Amino acid sequence: MKTLKISKEISLPISAVTETFSAIGRRGSGKSYLATMLAEQMLDAGAQVVVIDPVGIWWGLRVNADGKTRGKQIFVIGGEHGDVPLIPEAGKRIAQLIIEKGISVVVDVSGFRIGEHKRFSAEFAEEFFHLKKTKKSPIHLFIEEAQTLIPQRVSADEARMVGAFERIIRLGRNYGVGCTLITQRPQSVNKEVLSQVECLFVLQ
Repeated sequence: MKTLKISKEISLPISAVTETFSAIGRRGSGKSYLATMLAEQMLDAGAQVVVIDPVGIWWGLRVNADGKTRGKQIFVIGGEHGDVPLIPEAGKRIAQLIIEKGISVVVDVSGFRIGEHKRFSAEFAEEFFHLKKTKKSPIHLFIEEAQTLIPQRVSADEARMVGAFERIIRLGRNYGVGCTLITQRPQSVNKEVLSQVECLFVLQ
C-alpha cells in the first residue's frame, strides 16, 4: 500500500490526499518545506496536486535538492518560471484545464496586484468546485499564505472569493478534494475554515 512518508517515524495513508491539513509556524520555521515535501510524496504516489502560490516559490518542485537536476513533473502557470503566462481573467479557464485534463499544476499568482488576485481566485475556486461535483476524483489543493484567500475579516470585495474557498474546504472531500492550508498567521485565517482541519502541523 502506498503511503506518504512525513519523517522516519510518521507516515500517512494515501487516502490522506482527500483530507484537510494545515501547516502553521512563524517565518522560516519550515512550513512551506513541509508542505512541498508532502506534495512531492503525493506526486510520487500518482496523485493530482494543485498549488495556489502567491509568493512564487513552488516552481521549485521541478528542481531536485541539488538545484540542478530535474525534480517532479508538474506544470507551472504564471510567475517568473512559468511554462505559460497567467492573466487575472483566466481563473475559470485554468480551473477547467486542471479538472478536464487531470493534470498537476502550480498556479503562480505572485505577479498579480491585490485586486487581480482576488478576482482570479474567486473565479477559479467557483469553477473548480462546480466541476468537481460532477467529476469526482482524488485531488489535493495546497494554498500558500492561506490568510490572503480565506481571511478572518472579510471585506465586501472578498466575500465571493472566501465563500468559494470555504465551500471547497468544507464540502470538497465529498468530491475527492483535499487541502493543505499554509500560513504564518493562523489568527488571520477564517475560523470557519480552520475548524475543518483534520491534521495540524505546528512548527516552532
